[in-house]
Order: sequence, then structure tokens, then C-alpha cells
Amino acid sequence: MHRALIAAAIAAVIGAPAAPTSAWADTGGSAWNNGSSIGAGASAGAPGGSGTSGSGGASSCSYEPLSPQDQSDAADLYANGMGPGGSGPGTWYREICAGPNGTTSATIVWAPTAPVVNVNALAQQAASATALPSPAVRRNPAGEQVTQVQTWLWIDPGQWRPVSATATAGNVTVTATATPESVTFTMGDGGSPVTCDGPGTPYDPSRQASSQSTDCSYTYTTSSNQAPGGAFMVTATVSYHVTWVAAGAPGGGDLGVATRSFTEPVRVAQIQALNQPTGQGE
Repeated sequence: MHRALIAAAIAAVIGAPAAPTSAWADTGGSAWNNGSSIGAGASAGAPGGSGTSGSGGASSCSYEPLSPQDQSDAADLYANGMGPGGSGPGTWYREICAGPNGTTSATIVWAPTAPVVNVNALAQQAASATALPSPAVRRNPAGEQVTQVQTWLWIDPGQWRPVSATATAGNVTVTATATPESVTFTMGDGGSPVTCDGPGTPYDPSRQASSQSTDCSYTYTTSSNQAPGGAFMVTATVSYHVTWVAAGAPGGGDLGVATRSFTEPVRVAQIQALNQPTGQGE
């Protein structure tokens, strides 16, 4: 049956007109070439049996790949300009459609092979496209710092939110999401870095200082007078946990940690301690 269908199509397209009209062959059915596919029509029912009729209605189709031999025959047709095909990898299928009034058509169609999508590489691409904001550092005091006075540190709360990006290949879309988790401040004076879980606590100038506290702060012990430019270079580095999910293909998981940093100069002044002598007679 398969070889007969191919042979019928070959016989039909040898003398087929250029316009997408039917061409007839002595095969007991109709074989034709419509410019994009070739095939043969037959009565519905089992081979050798009598046809059945229907009351009409919409067609329903199913598809099955051709056998290796029929694939080869269809490839020969395409190579001679007499059958469907296309550039790149693909497969010929038999499209079997049950039409109105009990008729069935068997058509050879060519479909390109969908490329295999590397979802892991797509996830890395999406992660690379994630726009991590440059950390907006806030301090209290806001300007010049002074030694022996606690400096509050935090990141603008409006920045402390997940950011996402997508990458698509074929029918597969991967979304990578970077969620901020911690910030590390390197204060520029050689002291130990300060790592804070979360963005830190904003200082509220409308409240009494004694009623507020933070676990994200630093206290300078030396001035920046001897530093290059008279200022310490302070760096804030936000760490993001990156995850991904896929649509159109299985996949998803953890991409580890990504960071975004910002560096700025900060001047630190020395506070001179006031010596109050204690002595007898005072």
C-alpha cells in the first residue's frame, strides 16, 4: 500500500500541470500534486472492501511517518522537483484525512524537524539578560561620616525585589528570576566587611535615635585624611539567588548566585576627644 501510494504520486506528477490542479493516473484512484504536497485519493474502508458513505462534514486527519523506503522515494521526488520538501532536516509524513461523504485522502507532506532546544543554555541566556540594578546605597549620617559614631547602612527598599528575564528558542521559553538575599559593605578602611541579610533598616529621622536599631552598621575608628583623595572607597555588593523555570519543555532549577556592586568615595572625619581633667579641688 505504501509503495503503491508513492508510485501513484510519481506517475501523477510526471505530467502534472504547474497550476495546483489534480492530475490523474491509471491507479484505480486519484493521484495528484498541488504544488506543496502529493498524494492519492481512495474510497473509505479496508483495502479490497467496499466503500462507505457519510452524511458530510469536516475532515479529520492523522499523521504517520513514512517507512524508510518510502522516505527514500519521497526524497527522490523532491530531488527531481516533483514533491514536497524543504531545506534542513525534516521528515515526510502520510496525512490521512477522513473527508465528508465517507471519502479518505492519503497525502504525503513534508515537515521540518523541530530543533532540539538546550534548555540549560537557554536558562543561562535568560540569566545573563536579567538587569540587576546598581545598588542605591543609603547611610545615616547621609554625608560625611565621623569616627566613633555608628554609620547606618541600607539599600533603597524600592530596589529590593526580584527581577526576571526570558529567553526563547522555538516553542520553548525560559524565565530566569534573580531574588536579592544579602548585601555586603566593604568600608574602604581595611576593616572587616559587613554582611547584612536583607537590605538593612532605613533610619527614620522623625523618630528618636534611642527608639531605633539596626543590625547593618559600621563604626569607623580612623579618618580618611590619609587615604587617596581624602576618602575611603566604599563598595556595596548585593547577592541575588537566581532560579529558572521553562515553558514548552521540561526543566527548571537553581543557577546559583549573581552579584551587582556599586562603589563610591566616603569621607570620614576624626572627632577629637575632649579631655576633662579631674583633680582635687574641683
